[in-house]
Amino acid sequence: MNGDSDFVRALSEFLAFHTEQPTAYFNGLINSFMRAAQGRPNLESSAKDKLAKRLKLELETYRDVPTFLQNYLLTHLAHGAWPPQAAFVATRYLARPTNERFMSWQRRQQLTSELTSESIGGTELGFRQMLYSQGAGAVFSWRGVPCFKSNYDIALYSMLLDELRPRTIIELGSGAGGSSLLFADLCASKGLSTKIISVDRAVAKVSDPRIAFIQADCLEWLAESGKSPKFERPCLLIEDFHGDLAGFFDKIDAILEENDYLVIEDSLPKQNRIAETIAGRPYFIDCKYTDFFGVNCTSAINSILVKDPSLAKSHMDAKI
Repeated sequence: MNGDSDFVRALSEFLAFHTEQPTAYFNGLINSFMRAAQGRPNLESSAKDKLAKRLKLELETYRDVPTFLQNYLLTHLAHGAWPPQAAFVATRYLARPTNERFMSWQRRQQLTSELTSESIGGTELGFRQMLYSQGAGAVFSWRGVPCFKSNYDIALYSMLLDELRPRTIIELGSGAGGSSLLFADLCASKGLSTKIISVDRAVAKVSDPRIAFIQADCLEWLAESGKSPKFERPCLLIEDFHGDLAGFFDKIDAILEENDYLVIEDSLPKQNRIAETIAGRPYFIDCKYTDFFGVNCTSAINSILVKDPSLAKSHMDAKI
């Protein structure tokens, strides 16, 4: 090999081949190590005490039954051994805010800045986990209809529907219709008679009385619907047709009211556009859902949004 750069490149490629991380991730990590820029992760005694107290409070809610993550941390607390990986996981766990559910875009960027160097910048989701999340070959289907939802988003939508209990769901981008059918079934399972409106230029393959499939251009439909929005509330609007947000966000904003939710799917490449379009508007990130499986472990990175969170929070707390 010719120098350190060849060694770093070869080692990065070898590690990438045997793990879920991309070559660039290991390249940066190894170069950082060779520069001695990062020390060995360590967990101070005060942090261990804080971790123990936080775990105790969380476990009381579920009758002392731990999740995989909680069990992992409890095991290291019990044994007193904190190898670098365990110390890193514990530090991340403690850094996650527990009392800031609804967050402004600016505040969110401050708290997630350390994730820019992750394998997928801005999220704790691993590279291979992301690639396989809709299916590692055959796409995830609902009742035999292609759905194209990640395993994380399916779980998140189920919880969001249970809490929000929407009376209207607007889906911009129907695809084959599997996701609309999924939403209809999830709502029915929760005793909801939610009206589902799904818009796409293509004809969906599903026929269901609970779903109004509208064959139209999403932008044209938004322009017409935004003139006199008469949708029952709460409303959940899902943007999944990959348009340029700056060109139509005003129309989405005209439809949504206080306490309504907006989910922008596949939003990793849309971060700058989202920041621009919600600037100065009352849209806040609901971190309960974006971070449920780890920070931004969803296709809707920083984009599970609620309009006017102060009212949304009081509304939801009243149901608990």
